[in-house]
Amino acid sequence: MSLEKIVHKENKAKKKVLELEYDQQNYIKYLLDYSPDFQITLDGEGKIRRVNKAFEEITGKKKEELIGSFIYEFIPEEILKKLKAEIIQEKRVKDIKIKVNRPGRELLLGDFSGMVFTTKERETIIYLSGRDMATERRILSPNLMKLNENLEKKVMKKTKELKKVQYQLIQTEKLSLIGELVTSVAHEVKNPLAIINLIVQHLENKYADHYTIEKLKAIQRNINRIDKTIYGLLNFSRPSRSNFDYYNINEILEKLEPILRHFLPENIKIIKKYDAKLPQGWFDSDYLEQAFLNLIYNALRAMKDGGKLYITTSFDSTRKGIIMKFEDTGVGIPEENLKKIFNPFFSTHKEGTGLGLSICQNIVKEHKGTISVESKLGKGTIFTIFLPLEKRKEKKRMVDGI
Repeated sequence: MSLEKIVHKENKAKKKVLELEYDQQNYIKYLLDYSPDFQITLDGEGKIRRVNKAFEEITGKKKEELIGSFIYEFIPEEILKKLKAEIIQEKRVKDIKIKVNRPGRELLLGDFSGMVFTTKERETIIYLSGRDMATERRILSPNLMKLNENLEKKVMKKTKELKKVQYQLIQTEKLSLIGELVTSVAHEVKNPLAIINLIVQHLENKYADHYTIEKLKAIQRNINRIDKTIYGLLNFSRPSRSNFDYYNINEILEKLEPILRHFLPENIKIIKKYDAKLPQGWFDSDYLEQAFLNLIYNALRAMKDGGKLYITTSFDSTRKGIIMKFEDTGVGIPEENLKKIFNPFFSTHKEGTGLGLSICQNIVKEHKGTISVESKLGKGTIFTIFLPLEKRKEKKRMVDGI
């Protein structure tokens, strides 16, 4: 995706945000003006910003008298704080009822609902709806009740759409930043890599023993992987070139063995449970090696005090695909982070870039697969990858595992 297209997409998303905000304001205005329930808008300090006619009728005061005054004459400050907390948790507050003595009658305010949101100027706004439970005329007819419910649903739907578009806008800006960042450093990284590559080739010609050659080939593979990673980042938001061929997943995992031997801590044990009769699949071996290494690195970082990493492969005959599981006994991932871990730049490690799992997810998507995560604090984390086998590309023969 070119920078021009990214900017166009960003402007389009911003326009959509403004349209949704305008729609949301119109719906709220409609609710305020015509709802049989009382509707009020407050600022963060409890000052009344707007009321509807129902609230004027309940209080016996005109709109001009109410706007700018504090709500605490009708709703005590401690009750308002509780209402605000309940609303933020998206609850309809039915257990809070407030008695208000007015000249000639007693009000019983209840059945509260509403929204709490922050404006662009970072001002807190409280939108509150309720009814006078003590007055029969506040009971809505079935048709009006249905209208009110439909309007509330539309407001909630528009709010969810707004949040979704805002999230997409943030992701677009992040992807744009990735492109700018990688472009600026790619040249600086590629030159040293080229020099290292020449040195490795020279050493391969100079030394002939098997041990040294094996280590040099491992270095060569990782140089190629770094180079390919840079290329992948440069094309992060569009399909990248691939080098697909028929491979066995077990063989791809076994190619990581020389690399793992060098950095695997003594207090961590890798336990392999490979299905010995996996069918070959149409895969990009280099990209999958990178994805698997990213997951293994994450697991090792989560087990600084030692532990076990279980790597499992199996064939799903129902869905016709390969399943890989990477299960560690580490510290686990907090529930609030589980939905963020695949986002670009999200990292809980100071030394992390926050791109490892995002790249891993892109690689899996390139294979038309899925990746999911389960985790419990103090017990560990399981990453599960599913890679489908396309019938038109699948080979008939079965390949024995390692």
